[in-house]
Amino acid sequence: MSTDFPYERYITLAEPQAQARRAVYYPAGEEELARWVVQKIDRAAQELSRLLERPCPEMDILLVAPADWELAPHEDPEEISASQPYWTDATSPPSLVVPVEVEAIFGEVTQEKLAFFLYHELALAFLEDDPRPWPEDIPLWADEWQLKFAALWLTHTLDGQQDVVSKDLFEQYTDIFEPEPDGKTPVTVRGFDWFEDTTLEEYLVYELLLERFAAELLAHYEPATLPRFLKHYRVERDTLLSDEVTAILARSLGPGAANWLESLVYF
Repeated sequence: MSTDFPYERYITLAEPQAQARRAVYYPAGEEELARWVVQKIDRAAQELSRLLERPCPEMDILLVAPADWELAPHEDPEEISASQPYWTDATSPPSLVVPVEVEAIFGEVTQEKLAFFLYHELALAFLEDDPRPWPEDIPLWADEWQLKFAALWLTHTLDGQQDVVSKDLFEQYTDIFEPEPDGKTPVTVRGFDWFEDTTLEEYLVYELLLERFAAELLAHYEPATLPRFLKHYRVERDTLLSDEVTAILARSLGPGAANWLESLVYF
């Protein structure tokens, strides 16, 4: 538990939780939201446990009031650079941190979109709890597509969503899918990287590309793609190049997938 965060001002849900042992903290007046978050996490954890054949990792859930956001437990300042849900190992057990108010840059935060954010971080919790080794040096998209895929699959499965969730943002950023003369979009799933001067908006564009990619994958392939990918990806090695990750993904998808992936202008 972080010693800087004012846990003493927060309320704890009294009932024992259905999934992994955890405490749920929330600010006064937010019990309804806290119970909704727990319900979403419980249902999603059951689905992920079945898909990945892994138990739900132990965690705390912390709903944070806007005035306390800068004090939220975190390992990296990037985690609190924008108010959105995130998973952190800064506490023991780790915590799923959820802001009461999400940053405006993420558009209209409907219940469906907030659930999508929660599922994304829960998927990260499951994958980080997996004891299999990770490649040491990998392209950013190698891990990121897995999280978007799992989160969008959960929104389709649990919340009745179709296609993408962030429809308002896709309407706002339609130009990011317009290909250039080389046939690819200005930013691609495989071409994006994170640098110290990367802006929040630039990363948001990348997140939208990943969400579209996840939607395309789910429209053409089954959820079991993810555990098949992990079987070949989660092995001990120093470096995994982008073309090698693409080959692993194509192998996990099945015959013809390599050409299909290359046909995606944003991939």
